[in-house]
Amino acid sequence: MPITRSSRQNETAQTWSRRRLLKSAGVTGAAVLGGGLLSACSDAGSSQASPSKDKVRVSLGWLKDLEFAGFWNADAAGYYAEENLSVEFQGGGPNTPDTTSLLANGQADIGVHANMQILLQAIARGNDFKMVGAALQTNPGGLLSLASDPVREPKDLAGAKVLGQAGAKPQLNAIFELAGLKRDYELVPVGSTVDPLLKKRGKVLTCYMTGQPVALELKHKMKPDKDFVAVTYEELGLPAYATIVYCKQGFLKERGDVMERFMRATIRGWQENLEDPEPAARLVVDKYGADLGLDLNEQIRGNEIQNTFMENELTRQKGLFRMDVERLSGPMYAGLRAAGIKDLPDPDKVVDAGVLDAVYRGRTRL
Repeated sequence: MPITRSSRQNETAQTWSRRRLLKSAGVTGAAVLGGGLLSACSDAGSSQASPSKDKVRVSLGWLKDLEFAGFWNADAAGYYAEENLSVEFQGGGPNTPDTTSLLANGQADIGVHANMQILLQAIARGNDFKMVGAALQTNPGGLLSLASDPVREPKDLAGAKVLGQAGAKPQLNAIFELAGLKRDYELVPVGSTVDPLLKKRGKVLTCYMTGQPVALELKHKMKPDKDFVAVTYEELGLPAYATIVYCKQGFLKERGDVMERFMRATIRGWQENLEDPEPAARLVVDKYGADLGLDLNEQIRGNEIQNTFMENELTRQKGLFRMDVERLSGPMYAGLRAAGIKDLPDPDKVVDAGVLDAVYRGRTRL
């Protein structure tokens, strides 16, 4: 069975030629990129080690799936190798330690976290982490309902049975509080499939926009808005960053050039993903997540949806991965406080914009 996540443009000639090769060949990304480009990757999904390269251990907050599409592009294309980096990607998942623990214990150098709340709480506990950038400007988490009884705004949740996991309660409570509504819902524990929703065991299902809605589209031949409705937590009043790249402050001081090179290669991979979501989807299915039993069409569609969360006015003006401290300290912190999170670190001290400033040097693209 496939493993799914629960709650959780101008181009350079080199970029264009790589994408054209993938499209025109009509075969998998792993096959097309074999030889020269994939020689930069080990079977474990990391840049090939070399005594002359700077080694970097990157702890991922989840399984090696679509969430990290741009990293896979960069790795497969040899962009990390071009930056003289040997990158080891450490996969996460439900039975692995959180990335914050691995960085705190010195078992990883760079972390990639999907959950902004957990990361901020780790910083509040005294960890000297710095957020360098966020791939997703909007967290793809949200709620999924049938169009026959839709949830489009907070008031639609009144009296509803919500299908999800216990971890969704703080967010649901915050939605009611921020909307000025009396807390009125029942949480029904379920897994990550869409079956309970289709069987109408509840009105709404907690979801990840690149997962369950895609399953309704492709497996059940249902159409957005006509047959089902998917709304993000941000649309319900809870904005948050996701796929956040961070590290210890000491790492920035001692190996700032390494972080700069890592981000430069990474951004190139994500820029390519925005232009064409198919190559990274193939890399996930055929290489990095080959043991997850993923469906290619679902991965391509999920990546198309993921791309819609990558850009906003700030990134269009200053480049991908940029973070807005005012947005963080304003609506994002307001949502976290409404969810019952009391101890939050000073927002001005948790984001380091210097790395991306050095990477972009006044440009908006690399």
